[in-house]
Amino acid sequence: MRFAKLHGLGNDFLLLDLRAGGEPLPPRRALELCDRHRGVGGDGLLTLLPGERMLVQNADGSIPEMCGNGARCAALWIATEGCTRPATARVELLTDAGPRPCTVDARSPTRGLVEVDMGTAQIEPARRLSRWEALPVSMGNPHRVIFVGSGASRLAAEAGPDLCRVENANIEFVERAGPQRYAAHVWERGAGLTQACGTGACAVAAAAIARGEAPRDADITVELPGGALTIRVDARDRVRMRGPAELVFLGELP
Repeated sequence: MRFAKLHGLGNDFLLLDLRAGGEPLPPRRALELCDRHRGVGGDGLLTLLPGERMLVQNADGSIPEMCGNGARCAALWIATEGCTRPATARVELLTDAGPRPCTVDARSPTRGLVEVDMGTAQIEPARRLSRWEALPVSMGNPHRVIFVGSGASRLAAEAGPDLCRVENANIEFVERAGPQRYAAHVWERGAGLTQACGTGACAVAAAAIARGEAPRDADITVELPGGALTIRVDARDRVRMRGPAELVFLGELP
């Protein structure tokens, strides 16, 4: 079976294109393939099904509702016809969180910028998690955004696993890096610490606006370990995410 390895800011995925037919791999097989020592290695497995449906399986075999970086990778693959030609195109992915329209600008067959309409951020009142105040934000999948003065990277690694398990949510520790700029570290359900989290970056921007720190209808930069994403939130809390996606290599599964 042919597969592709792609990444969005280091958040890496195996992609299976089954739009012409075939069944998604069982969770155990997804787990084996994502193993970085005994498999191909990746933060997750993306399976494209008929109707431009995108199924996401985490590295532990679990299925999240949505994946922002995965959406950019899938949209690049579809728009460029399997990373074989440059393309400027619109792709609408069907995800478990609803349709996600994407605009692809790929000047190269294997790399491009992708903007994704991520839907509406659902923000709940802040509440205490352990010793921090967290803003619950849903981007189709659950997030808990925690703003701290310093130490976000260390806190995500140390406190992220327990908070993730208790909340069954992605955990973001965030430092303000300047006007409309934030540095975020994410402990992601099913994957752990990742180089980047697209839905997490969207949740951070929405939370910053809810706190009165950032304006609506303006670009907000969210810096992640793997690079930066540009997020824009409108007056109705509809979120757009813009960032790169790139093919790493193609391969064959036995």
